[in-house]
Amino acid sequence: MRAVRLIRGLPGALTESIGNGTAAASRWPVWKLREPLRSYVIALPALAILATCLTVPATRWHAQQLAVFTALIACAAIAVEATRSVHEPRGTVFRDLQSVWYLAIAIALPPFFAFAAPIPLTAYKLVRVPRMASHRRVFSNATLSLAYGCASLAFHALPPPIAGPSPGAGAHVLTWTAAVIGCGLLGWLINHVPLFGAIRLSDPHARLRGMVASRESVTSDVVELSLAVSLSLLVAIDPVLMTLALPSLVLHRRHLLHTQLVNQTRVDAKTGLLNAVTWQREAAVELARAIRTRTPLAVAMIDLDHFKRVNDTFGHLAGDLVLRELASGLRSTLREYDIVGRFGGEEFTLLLPHTDSTEAARITDRIREHVSQQVVMVDDSNHNAFPLRITVSIGVACLGDSRRDLNDLIAAADNALYQAKQAGRNRIRVLADANSTAPLPKSDAAAG
Repeated sequence: MRAVRLIRGLPGALTESIGNGTAAASRWPVWKLREPLRSYVIALPALAILATCLTVPATRWHAQQLAVFTALIACAAIAVEATRSVHEPRGTVFRDLQSVWYLAIAIALPPFFAFAAPIPLTAYKLVRVPRMASHRRVFSNATLSLAYGCASLAFHALPPPIAGPSPGAGAHVLTWTAAVIGCGLLGWLINHVPLFGAIRLSDPHARLRGMVASRESVTSDVVELSLAVSLSLLVAIDPVLMTLALPSLVLHRRHLLHTQLVNQTRVDAKTGLLNAVTWQREAAVELARAIRTRTPLAVAMIDLDHFKRVNDTFGHLAGDLVLRELASGLRSTLREYDIVGRFGGEEFTLLLPHTDSTEAARITDRIREHVSQQVVMVDDSNHNAFPLRITVSIGVACLGDSRRDLNDLIAAADNALYQAKQAGRNRIRVLADANSTAPLPKSDAAAG
């Protein structure tokens, strides 16, 4: 009878389980993304799965290939496990040396294995390193699947005199290595283009140049490619040699992640701008240079008008969204060499090198005008999208004979900001020297 009752209750339990699973799936963070970013983040992993399936019929299965694949994935997992205590950087493109293992798989094994390699490693990282949003990890590993799957297709399409399964000897070693380098560069390109597409969809004003063209990022990419080519060469000679490369790769991965975490401490988590300490340190260097070279310089303080009303009306999540949108607007309107940071709360700071009072007035009024035209979509109490317009007040102080210390410049800019807010907000005030006020742009007279 008990068995009968269990059988009778099975459909209801199964239905309840499916319902709970559906409810859990509906709460996945990916569904909170806005279109077209959400479709993009879902479509790319689907494309990677499709590409993996299409390579199955063309693959000739051998036990040795499975053994090499398993060994490389195991080494990659060991590297992850050995550095699990070092947190991965968030909110940016970071390097973790996974491409080293993927390129070796792409060169030593048929394309199917390169397409499929991120699947077991992603599953392992989701279980062992659950600090990152799962949809981001799945998306980034889907780009790796497509990147090094295509790199494998390209390498195996090359004729044996150029590449082939073995590096051989003499001149063939050089052509083989050149082919691996070319495929590594192809994998890097295919991997990064979709990532930058997702970043652009998430933040249209994001500056991608610093992610790929800075001295540090270029150095990291070159070192990673060098390690990947070296490992591919070792595996091609004898797969057992990969064990010799594992300790150095673990050590370099730990150093790379730690360095990126240290760099991330320079950045404000909510806005992606420099935090107050880092901004003051970099601003002090620029100020000393300006004094030494006798070039003009200006410091600006920016404050969101009526920001407390945003938090009180729409909540702090909406307030954080407004801060991020303002940060994006600042990045899009400033010059490459201007230094922008979050000073605290709803205040932001700018350092404008090679800028006199007239130019500072022009730049800050352009910022004020740009922000006043922005529309931020926030959710109201009924979860309906609400268009919110924001404005800023800006105070600027310029380097002069009576103001040559960074703290003095910040205090003067803060005083100018107070004057702008007292005059009705959505305005700028520029102090050219301690006792003078620079003429304001015509648009400021109409601001309010």
